[in-house]
Order: sequence, then structure tokens, then C-alpha cells
Amino acid sequence: MYIGVDVGSISLKFALVALPSDPVLPDETRNAFLTPDPEMLPGGARAYLLSYDRLLGDPNRKVPERLGEWVGRIGAERIRGVAFTGKSGARMAQELEARYENDFRCLVRGVTAIHRDVRTVFEMGGENAKVIRLEAAAEGGPLRIRDYDTNGDCAAGTGSFIDQQANRMRLAVEEIGGMVARAASSARIAGRCSVFAKSDMIHAQQKGYSPEEILKGLCEAVARNFKSSINKGKDPVPRVALVGGLFANEGVVRAVRDVFGFSPDDVVLPWGYAHLGAVGAAMLAAEGSAADGKRPGAAPLPYAGGPREGRDTFPSWPPLVTENVLFLRDRVAEPPPLHNRPEVFLGIDVGSVSTNFALLDGEGNLLKEIYVRTQGRPVKVVTEGLRDLWEEFGERIRIRGVGTTGSGRELIGELVGADTVQDEITAHKTGSSFISGRYFGQSVDTIFEIGGQDSKFISLENGVVVDFAMNDACAAGTGSFLEEQAERLGIRIKGEFAEMALSSRAPLRMGERCTVFMEQDLNTYLNRGASRVDLVAGLAYSVAINYLNRVVRGRRIGETIYFQGGTAYNDAVAAAFTHILGKKIIVPPHNGVIGAIGMGLLARDKVRATRESTRFRGFDMGKVDYRRREFTCKGCSNFCDMQEIRIDGTNTYWGDKCSERYRKSARTGARPVIEDLPARRAEWFDSLAVRETGGHRGIVGYPRAMYFYERFPFWNAFLTSLGFGVKVSPRTDKAIAREGSEKTVAEPCYPIQVAHGHVAALLRDGVDFLFVPNVINAETTHTHTESHFCPWGQTLPFVLASVPGWEKEVRQKLLSPTVRFRDSERLLIEDLFDCFGPLGVSRREIREAIREGWKEQRRFGDFLAARGAEAVSAVEKAGAHAVILIGRSYNLYDRDVNLNIPAKLRDQYGANVIPIDFLPVDGIDIREIHDNMFWNYGRKIIAAAKWCRNRPKVHIIYITNFKCGPDSFIRHFIQKASGAPYLSLQFDGHANDAGYMTRCEAYLDSKGVLRWWAQT
Repeated sequence: MYIGVDVGSISLKFALVALPSDPVLPDETRNAFLTPDPEMLPGGARAYLLSYDRLLGDPNRKVPERLGEWVGRIGAERIRGVAFTGKSGARMAQELEARYENDFRCLVRGVTAIHRDVRTVFEMGGENAKVIRLEAAAEGGPLRIRDYDTNGDCAAGTGSFIDQQANRMRLAVEEIGGMVARAASSARIAGRCSVFAKSDMIHAQQKGYSPEEILKGLCEAVARNFKSSINKGKDPVPRVALVGGLFANEGVVRAVRDVFGFSPDDVVLPWGYAHLGAVGAAMLAAEGSAADGKRPGAAPLPYAGGPREGRDTFPSWPPLVTENVLFLRDRVAEPPPLHNRPEVFLGIDVGSVSTNFALLDGEGNLLKEIYVRTQGRPVKVVTEGLRDLWEEFGERIRIRGVGTTGSGRELIGELVGADTVQDEITAHKTGSSFISGRYFGQSVDTIFEIGGQDSKFISLENGVVVDFAMNDACAAGTGSFLEEQAERLGIRIKGEFAEMALSSRAPLRMGERCTVFMEQDLNTYLNRGASRVDLVAGLAYSVAINYLNRVVRGRRIGETIYFQGGTAYNDAVAAAFTHILGKKIIVPPHNGVIGAIGMGLLARDKVRATRESTRFRGFDMGKVDYRRREFTCKGCSNFCDMQEIRIDGTNTYWGDKCSERYRKSARTGARPVIEDLPARRAEWFDSLAVRETGGHRGIVGYPRAMYFYERFPFWNAFLTSLGFGVKVSPRTDKAIAREGSEKTVAEPCYPIQVAHGHVAALLRDGVDFLFVPNVINAETTHTHTESHFCPWGQTLPFVLASVPGWEKEVRQKLLSPTVRFRDSERLLIEDLFDCFGPLGVSRREIREAIREGWKEQRRFGDFLAARGAEAVSAVEKAGAHAVILIGRSYNLYDRDVNLNIPAKLRDQYGANVIPIDFLPVDGIDIREIHDNMFWNYGRKIIAAAKWCRNRPKVHIIYITNFKCGPDSFIRHFIQKASGAPYLSLQFDGHANDAGYMTRCEAYLDSKGVLRWWAQT
């Protein structure tokens, strides 16, 4: 007999497999099992489920105890071996000197032993969620893993997520299934993050939803997130096995069926669904022993005593001290007394967790700050805040201007009658810059802003926003993260937390974790004897580490760092940043309301410049006539609860957690003075793409990806001259991008993934040939150095030919000449003849086709040069600002890769957008910037940056992509070449333009482009 032990993060499962030759155990022994009656396995073996236990953070004690119990009950002489699996299985196997089996292998072995017809496995465990896709190794052979996806380091879609929410409602997780079955409808709950789910649950309770309806919404949220974030858009092949302890919850089982649209026959909840990893481990132990030829009793049993001494040692950080933290709180003087009903300015920052008010006089002195919880009711909170201001100041002040920012800026801006509505970056930058000048005398260059559910990073150069990042749908590294853990430990987040953390001599090194997993880590450490003081200090470090790793992500951190937002009231977190970074951290005065202060200052500057009357509707919101409607956004798996406010025929929105789908476009009133250059360029390419539809030598498919956006005029003329018809793949869309991502074998940059999708589209269209040239370099007038294309671009045809499922078709159809455009025409002919000669094409035909190609490419180049010269002249004549787009052609002109940012810059901000290839950069020598820039695009990009030098109304936006090796090197030379700060936008396939447009808005605003009123 063999025992399988699955040691997960939350639970411990034991199973027993008895071989056909093993005797049947006595009834007294089997009655102690979870399943006294066995499940029959292939070959006549019998499987029993022994036990299921919650670990409660103490595996070192519970695993040996349970193992000893079962060895004693069954009899050591009957047990031939023990195998461990699961997340903690490897560690326990090592400590107990036992065998370990991979958890994927065990799970598949257990599932397929019970159900041979399963082709997809959905696992939802405590901290782990998986999709495993199976296929037969051969006709009638064993099933093997074809593909899989996991949840990574986020708890959404796991049992821990449900556990935590049930605990918040004071319910046992076992009660949820029955309660959900009684619910007629469901509340909408965010499925991406525990912290956001908690907010939604509170709001649902306030709206009158019953606990059953909230729990049903929670189960649906888990299922939606499993589908979008773990299954990742792939179609699960029936039959689907649901395994893992979470499927004990009938509400989750039903939600998974509904979300995926499974029929009853498509899905199965197997016998032992929570224990199949342990069953598989026991089966593999039996098979391994048989293969080793071991006799019964030959394998020594693992150590099954109590916990060994000396195990519970905790890695630690240095003690937290504040000697390298500069607190500016004590430098603030009392505001001056009010005389003669002065003009004052109001800033309102409406966030997801807090709403902040800042009332300033004309000199920027803070007369009053208010920091309150938003509680999902921004209109109510702002109404109460304005009433409080009226009760304190009344007729003693006169509101001259109002500004709003934050996630509710449009809604509240319309409601109160704001004079300016700005993004959070601009607001925080403005407030921080003002405070640094007044109280510190040194310009801030880095801002860490950590709020309740939002965290932001802002990088400044000479007052210009050059980089920005914020947390996605994860609250780790935010104030709510700390509040969750402090609540768990019974500690007040204000005062007591920091006091305890700063008293610790050995803060626990807990790393970065999702807030749900961190709660489990706290349980584990507490059970192992860690002190609360050391845990609290470790949490201060953790929030700083989470912020740096999940938000900053390797971006440049300057020397004058401001730490602001509500979390900056916690001195222990500021101290943690100093230890991790080795730099001074400055906590400014009024750190919780700096965004509101910035908006008050922006409102002041605007109304003074325009001399217009304020739009402020007054302190009594009861006099404002508006209509309110609630609905659910279904744009992604979050299913956000939205509020629509209609005032004077204008709709504004609140509640969108994940995008700016319901945000108003920022309009400046400015109009471009030049034509839409990217659109004219696209029209040129489109006219070429439809010119030829047939050819006597067959149809060549040309992927609309990578160097297509630069070389298509050449290759189109070349191929048509040879008698080929050219079929270009469709424009990039979500389906093409998704298929490309699924087809890539390695993890290349996003444009390479997109190229895979375009190839798939052409193969489906049945083209005769697939044209993907292996282009090594480009022609250039600067012959002192090389002009290479990137390695991924060079090797793309070979990568495509290795895609599983494509190999045969691609290799049959692929036309992939090795091309060196720097070489002479004679060598170019030979390179192309190697590819096209076997198709009956002569060298003479190739020579003529090359010349046709160069003719078309020069015609295209002349078009770009002429339109570019006209645009530059028009901008200079009008004295207007211009945005210069630099980057690779496939990043600049694939509208779906760059989320159409170039068009949005023109449409929303009136920007005069001039891409790099409309500029006269070929003649610019960059050797004083870099004397060996051997990347072809690198030389052009640096040359364009140099062209911008000494042109103060020209502003660079560098459009690049995640994982671009050459660009990560090239970008370091842009500011040296241009002499001015620039903005870099890095695209990675995410479909939300909110962050990118916010960066653009803040960058252009900080350079004065959007403040038209400051120039009047």
C-alpha cells in the first residue's frame, strides 16, 4: 500500500492506494477513512481518501502528526512507500526524508485514472489555480500535458479569495454553497483583487443586497476572473474536470458552468476532487517502486515524529529608523487670519478610498484640509464636505476658483462647477512642486504617492513629467494592504502601527505578496512564534517592496523623493523606503491632500489668467438639479458598479476601476495647424495593399507586421514585378493579437507576437506563399558603422517555421530571402535568387524587380519628406507646439499595437503630431552622441532627437514596446541628443489606454502645451 500526501498552502490531504495483491483492511481501520469504500483504479488497484485538514499556518506540526497517525492505524508493515506533492510538498518531503512528486504530474495521474475522457482540468485550490490541457500521446496511449496556465501571485480565482471574503462576513466557507443556492439574484463584486472586492461588498450591503446575493456575486466574480486571467481566452476542450477544495462550494461549481457556458455533459466533478493530487502521488509512488523492483517493506518510512528543533528561524530586515526621513510637517506656520472676505481657491481630490479638500488663499496658504472616506458615495461625501466648509467659513470667504482631480474628477467637477479638471499626475506634481519650493528650496524629481487602493509613481525632470506608473487591478503596495493586515493583527493603523514597527529589532522579511496570501503568511508566522512587533515592521517593509516591484518596476528614481498620500502618515513605511533604496525620503506637509492642493493652485492660475468668473455652483449641493442612474459595466471581468450623473444634458460617471472608458476626453480647444500625417501615410500604404489581387506565379501572403510598415513599397513593387499577387493580412485586432500570443513558443516582444497572429490569418486564407524576409541590415549614408535590424526581426522567419502545428505548412510556403540592403545590387540579386530561383525566376527578372522596388520606395520617401517639410514650416509659422513621435515604424503606425495614441493626441489635445520619418534625419551625424550606434533604428531615433534640439516648442514622445532590448539601450541617449526631457510610452498588449493618455496629458501639461490660458 502507498500513501499520497498533498501539502497545499491551506490544506493537507492524505490518500491511500492499495494494489490488487494487498489485503483488504479491517472495517475498524477503514471506518476512520473519509471514504471507507474504495474507488477502483485501472488494473484493479483501490483508492481511499484518508483525511482533509486545514493547516492553519502550521504544516511543520500537522503533517508529521497526521502521517504518524495514519501509519499507526494502517500498520507500518503494510505501507511500502509514501510520496508527497503540492505547493509545500517538496519542503516537507525533504524534512521528512520522503519521496516528492511534481504536483502537475500527480494531479493529471489522479484525474485520468478516474476519468479517461477528461481533456481539460480546472483546479481551484487554496492559493493555486490552474488550467491543464491534455492530449493523448498516441492512439490509445496515456494522456499527457499539452499546455497549462496558472494564477501567478494573485489570489483572485483561488480558494483563499473566497475564504477571506467569507471570514469578513463571519461565515464558515462550508456554509457558502447552501446560501448561494438560495439567492435569486447576485450583487456585482470585483473579481480581480480582494481589497476591491471588500469595497464592493460594503457598497452592496449599503444598497440592501442580502448576504446570499453578495456571496453569489462573489462566486461569479471568482469564475469570471478564472476565465479571463487564468484560462486567458482559450477554449477549454470537454470533458472538463473540476478539482480542488474550492469546488466543495456548489456556488462556485454553478458559477463556473454558467460563465463558461458548459452543458451538463461538458463538465464533471470527480470522485475525490480535493484529493486527486494525493491519489496521483500514491499511484506514482507505486509505479516507481514497481519500476525499482522493490519488495514490500523495502522502502523506509519517512520520519513521522513531531517537529524537529531549530526549524523556526525567521529571516529579517534591519531595524526601522527614521534618521534618513525628512518630515516637513513641523515647518508649516498657522494660516493667516481672514480679512475683508478674501478670494480663496478650492481643490477636491475624489479617490476610490478617500476624498480630500484643500482650501487655499491667493498665496497658496492652506486654510483648511479635509480627509474623509469616499465609501463608494462620492456625491454624498462631497456634499457633506462642502457643507462643513460652509459651516466653518460661511460668508467670510469668496470662492474664486475650483479644481477637481482623482477617479471621480469629471463627475464631481460637473456637480460642483469646477473651473478646471485635471489628471492626478498633474495635480500631485503641481502640489509637490509648490510645497518643495516653499518649504524645502529644492525641486522634487520623484514622487511616491500611495493612497487607499491606488498607488502612483511620478518622475520629473526640470518640472516636466517624464514618466508615470500606477498599480493595475492589484491593491498590494497600497494603504488598503496595510489596513487589511493591521485589522487582522488587531492593531490601529493610525499611530499604533508605526510605533510598534519602529520598536522592532528584527522586522520579518516577508517579501511581496497579494494581500490574501499575506494574511496566510501572518497566520503561519504567528503559529510559529513570531512576535506581532516584528510582523508589523515586516509589513511596513512589504508595502514598500510591493510598491517598488509592482509600480515603479525598475524606473529611474531620483534624489529628491517625496512620499505622499494617506500611507505617508505611517512613518514606518517611510523608514522602510530609506532602508531599501539607501536614499533620503521626504514626507511633505499635508501629505494626504497634496493632490487637492495642486488642484487649488491650478484653479487659481487658470481663473486669474482668463479673468473669467468661476463656475462654482455654491456650497449647497441640494440646489443642484441632477439625475442619477446606476448600471454595471461589463467591459472586463471586474463588472464595475457605475453611477451616471446627468446635469444640464451632460453625463458624467463614477465607479470605473480599470480604465477610462467612461472618462471625458481632455479637450483643450486647440486645433492642429498641420494635416494628419499618420493618416496620410496609412492611406498611401492602403492604396498599395489593394492594387494587386492576382498573379501568374501565385499569391504571396505578406504579414501586416514588423518591417511591413517601412519596406512594403519596395517589396510590393518587387513581388508584383515578378508576377506574384500580393495579399496583405488584415489590420491588427484583438483576435489577431490574441492568436499571436497563443502561438508564440518563447516570450518575445509584443510586435513579434502580433506578427505570429498575422501569419495565422494568412495561412487560414490559403495563400500560395508566405513572404517573411530575413532582413539583416538597412541602406544608410553613414557607412562608418553598421545598420542592423534587431535579432528578433532578423530571425522571425526561422521562429515562425518552428511554431508547433505550423511547421509543415510554413516550411512549404515560406519565402524568406536573406537580404542585406547595405550590399551592392549584384550581391542583393544573388541573395534573392537563392530564394526565387527555384520558382523559375531569372536573375534578370530579379534585377528589374529590385529597380522597380527602389523606385517605389524612393517615391514613398519623397512623399514623406515633402509632407514633413510642409508640416514643420506650418508649425514654425504659426508659433505652435509640435509633438515628435520617435520609435520603430511598427510601433508608430500599427494603430492597435499603440492603441491609436497618435490619433488621440491630435483629436483630444489638438497636437501637431509629426512622426520621425517625416523629418530630415538621414543627413544628421550622431557620432558625438554615440560613435558606434549599429542599430539602424537607433541611429534614426537619436538623429531625430538631435533635430529637436534648440526647438523649445517641439516635444518628444518615444513609442516603444516592452522587452525591446535595443530600445532599452537607445533611450539613454535621447535626452543627451535633444537637450530636453522626453516622454517614453512602452506598449505591451494591454488594451487599456487610460494610463498612456494620462501620461501624455501630464507630460504635455507640464511643458505648457495644454495650458492655453497661460499663454493669453
